[in-house]
Amino acid sequence: MLHFVKLELRKSHMKHYIQASMIISIVLLVFIYFVAFVAQVEQEIGFQQYPNIYLLTSIVWMIFFSIVTAMMYCRVIVTALKEHESHSLSMKSSLLSRMVWMLCFSTIVMLCSIIPSFVVFSVTETFFPIVQDALTADVMFTVIKTYLVFTCCINGIGMIAMRVGVMKRSTFMTILTAIVLCAVLGNVLIAVYGNDQMNVILSGVMMIAVLIVILELWGRMTRLQAR
Repeated sequence: MLHFVKLELRKSHMKHYIQASMIISIVLLVFIYFVAFVAQVEQEIGFQQYPNIYLLTSIVWMIFFSIVTAMMYCRVIVTALKEHESHSLSMKSSLLSRMVWMLCFSTIVMLCSIIPSFVVFSVTETFFPIVQDALTADVMFTVIKTYLVFTCCINGIGMIAMRVGVMKRSTFMTILTAIVLCAVLGNVLIAVYGNDQMNVILSGVMMIAVLIVILELWGRMTRLQAR
C-alpha cells in the first residue's frame, strides 16, 4: 500500500494538485483578511461577524477545489482507460484502489489547505482583533463541522463533474458541471449553515453520489474488460 501511495504521488497530476492546494491556501489567507478589513472600513455589518467571513471563505474554497478535484479524477479515469487499451488484467482493482486513494488524498489536501487560514486568522484575531465580534468556541466548532460538510460536497461535485466530462469527452463540460453544481450547492450550504441535521443529510447525499459514480464506472470497466 505504501509503495502504491509513493507511485501515485510521483505522478504529475498529484504534484499539480498539491501545488494548487498550496497556492489556494495562501490565497484564502489573504482573502479572509481582505474581507475582514473591507468589512471594517465599509462598515458592512454582515461581514463583521466571524461565521459569515468563514462561510464566504469556504465558498471560495469549494469552487476552486471542486474544479481541480474533478480534473484530477478525470485524469485517473483516462489513465485507467489507457491501461485497458494496453490489455491490463487488473483494471477493475486498479480503478477501485485509485478512486479510494484519490478520495482520501483529496480530502486530506483540501483540509490542509483551509485549516491553516482558519488557524492563523483565529489566532491573530484573539490577540489583535479586526472584526468586532466574539470568536467563541461554539463559532469555531461550527466552522470545523462546516469544513467537513464542504469536503463531502467537494468530493461529490468533483466525482459528478468528472463523470459528465468523461461521458461527453470534454474538459469544458467537466469544468462547467463543477461550476454549476457549486452554484447550486453553494446556495444550499448557505441556507442550511449551522443546521446540523440538514448538513448530515446533505453530506450523506453527496457520499451516495460518490458511491453511485464509482459503481457505475466499475460496471463500465467490467463491460470493457469482457470485450
